[in-house]
Amino acid sequence: MTPSQDNVAANRAALLDRVDEDEDHAFWWRATGPSLGRLLAVSEYDPQDQARHLAWYRRFIPAALGPRPVAGTPALFQPCPVFDGSACELSTNFQERSTAHTVRFTIEATGRDAGTPADPFNQNETARLLRAMAATGAVPGLALDHFDVFADRFFFPPDRAQALLPRVPARTPLSQVWVAFDLLRGGGVLAKVYFMPTLQWVDRGVPTKDLVFAAARACGECHGRYDEAIAMLDGYLVLGNGDGDAPPVVEMAAVDCLRSADARIKVYLRTNANTLQRVKRLLTLGDRLAGPTINAGLEALSELWPLLFRLDPPGDADADADVESGAASVAAWHNRVERAEVFPEGSYCGCAVEMRPGRSEPETKLHMPVRKIPGTDAQICQSLASWFAKRGHAEFGASYQANLEQVLCVRPHSRFPSPPSLSVVAACPRMLS
Repeated sequence: MTPSQDNVAANRAALLDRVDEDEDHAFWWRATGPSLGRLLAVSEYDPQDQARHLAWYRRFIPAALGPRPVAGTPALFQPCPVFDGSACELSTNFQERSTAHTVRFTIEATGRDAGTPADPFNQNETARLLRAMAATGAVPGLALDHFDVFADRFFFPPDRAQALLPRVPARTPLSQVWVAFDLLRGGGVLAKVYFMPTLQWVDRGVPTKDLVFAAARACGECHGRYDEAIAMLDGYLVLGNGDGDAPPVVEMAAVDCLRSADARIKVYLRTNANTLQRVKRLLTLGDRLAGPTINAGLEALSELWPLLFRLDPPGDADADADVESGAASVAAWHNRVERAEVFPEGSYCGCAVEMRPGRSEPETKLHMPVRKIPGTDAQICQSLASWFAKRGHAEFGASYQANLEQVLCVRPHSRFPSPPSLSVVAACPRMLS
């Protein structure tokens, strides 16, 4: 290291060792900061970017995670950005066309009045956090135009929230909003906000897709509208795949907090897709999307699917018996891969549909419930490593499991218990159309 790099590394270490006077902030910093620091390091961010992002995180995020948990004392409000109750979900955005992968994280910002009559659905802290970042210039380019449009339509005043509580079905999550941040190379940050339309549906009886599409249409026209992409997605949600199955349901929407021609509005779908065949129809929006890009995504997915779900291909002996029987064996295997139901009953893939202003066609991404994939975390890592290598990323694949263990401080003799338990494993590739 050069002297300047030594100084950066020392500052980073001092930041990670720092103790905050506020016990809640100190708890959340200790619980989440070191893992983020290790993920930035194994993702090969340069030392200056690591220090810059950790300092920014330390300044804003622990204070936004609310009161620390206290044994024997139920929380007034239970955030749910991660299935296991963790406060922060870390991930990396792997893209085949780039060797630099982006570290990201998602939280549910939680105020001290969350769960009280002043803020029954925990809406206030996200707005406070984003406005503090905007006011201080801590996130250059941060724009809250789309956030304000969606918040105006999905947030409840305290009195309406209190009146709605008795009507909310049991076990319905009360979370209204999550916030996520991409930590960019060079020190920049991209903020994204996720809105849940379910409680508005309970309150007003309006389908969630109509609520989300109305908000998206109300977003400004600076870089173009989202109407054509909305119309395509709406057509798919009305008609589905034409196979008699119920169409997907809108369960979440998200906005990029920037003023740009690339500012996305994302619509997240709950689906019944638990086979490769159904997933392909989902990603093409019932064959409405086509062309080289979507075809390349489907090809990559077809390579990943049997590896991830360990659907063994026909053996060499079967394939070599004779050309005709070998071809039949391979064809039968492909048919089995396409139709195999790979998740337990009640578990399915999700889909994110990304719309950009002025563009007629959306893009689709697949979300797999990784914790529902049979096998251990180690087996899932091995499957992903095999796929990375097959796609020409052998070095990334070879280090994937070791890096994950390092980030999460998993001891070598206790690697990855079964069933899968680590939310970071959800950083598995998402197919971009």
